[in-house]
Amino acid sequence: MIVVLNLFDIIPGHEAQYAEYLKRVGPILDRYNASVLLYGLTKMIYRGDCTQQFCGLIGYRSLDDLRDLSHDEEFRQIMPLRDNSTKNYVLTAVEAFDTMNDAVVWLEKGQAPDAAGDNK
Repeated sequence: MIVVLNLFDIIPGHEAQYAEYLKRVGPILDRYNASVLLYGLTKMIYRGDCTQQFCGLIGYRSLDDLRDLSHDEEFRQIMPLRDNSTKNYVLTAVEAFDTMNDAVVWLEKGQAPDAAGDNK
């Protein structure tokens, strides 16, 4: 599974624009079998300097599904709704290990992260 971490702030006065993006992106996510794992407001920062108001975790079956969505014409048409209503946007795609022990094995092998996304 691929999980996309979205952290961002809404530009004051652009709330309605971002709400329109959310209304329109749902059916597009459905087309690519993406699932909203979590979507909400940040309530507390425990550690670090990441202060964005909103957090979204979107799950995809594969990187190919994520790539296909990002090239979808309808998605590309609504991207300005998102991009022009948000700031401080962090978007990161994460490939899940099957278990925490798999992460331990990977780390103990001393493998370096691969920017192409093949970290297993």
